[in-house]
Amino acid sequence: MIWIPVVLLILAMAIVLCGFTVIRFPVIRKAGKLHVACVGDSMTYGCTLPLFFLRRYPAVLQRLLGKGAQVAVFGVNDRTLQDTGSKPYRKEAAFRQSKDYLPDMVVILIGSNDSKDCNWVSEEAFRQQYRELIAEYRALPSKPRVLICTPPFAYEPANRFLRVLNDAKIEFIPSIANMVTSVAWETGVELVDLFTLTKGRRELLGPDGLHPSAAGAAAIAEAVYQKSLETPPVSASEDLNLGVLVPEASEPESWEPAAWDTKPSESRVWSPEAWESGAWEPDTSKLEGI
Repeated sequence: MIWIPVVLLILAMAIVLCGFTVIRFPVIRKAGKLHVACVGDSMTYGCTLPLFFLRRYPAVLQRLLGKGAQVAVFGVNDRTLQDTGSKPYRKEAAFRQSKDYLPDMVVILIGSNDSKDCNWVSEEAFRQQYRELIAEYRALPSKPRVLICTPPFAYEPANRFLRVLNDAKIEFIPSIANMVTSVAWETGVELVDLFTLTKGRRELLGPDGLHPSAAGAAAIAEAVYQKSLETPPVSASEDLNLGVLVPEASEPESWEPAAWDTKPSESRVWSPEAWESGAWEPDTSKLEGI
């Protein structure tokens, strides 16, 4: 019966190597780099991806940004934005660690798990708690640039057995994407529209229809990277009632993600040196070899 422990060992290794269990190591902040914190749920952690620590979107983003950046992963499987959910992200040690990291840039990808009936409260609760999450990062001494991502489009699993990995209420994902878009507008943070990116592109999601495939993780990393090259918005005013920044421009006619997101005429690389000096100097060297 020696095969039983062998099979169990193989299963255990598969669970770990495919990101089904969260293993967290201390993050040592390296001086002189652009510190990027990737925050969120299993899509950030890399659940279901074989060799996830090499193929999840933060790992790809690290390669795109190069040696001048340090990308740290603070994703936790199955977590929700709303504190009333079954596993709220803001009650996790990873959330505290992400703030202790004092990031220069925060990328937030969360919300799909909130679609479940057991986790959902209301649209206003979702939007308010997202604003609170953004405000907590903005209050850090490092004054990070904040990018928030709409959840990717969700598909039906390839078969019924994969529903154990995809128990989200997929018909509700478009509404959550619109809510995230509206929060981006209300707070003045930058939006990365993953919903539109993945809609109609089934190959970007894994067999369960919810978590990114390797191609999807690469596409997400590229979208975040391209957004990081853009000049951050500077036209904003502080709303004392909300404690957040609100754009001065009029709001869009549609809450579709693509309606909010626009690209400036010139792209610049965001670097620690540019952040400290208050200038955004073009650095085309970061684009070589991509």
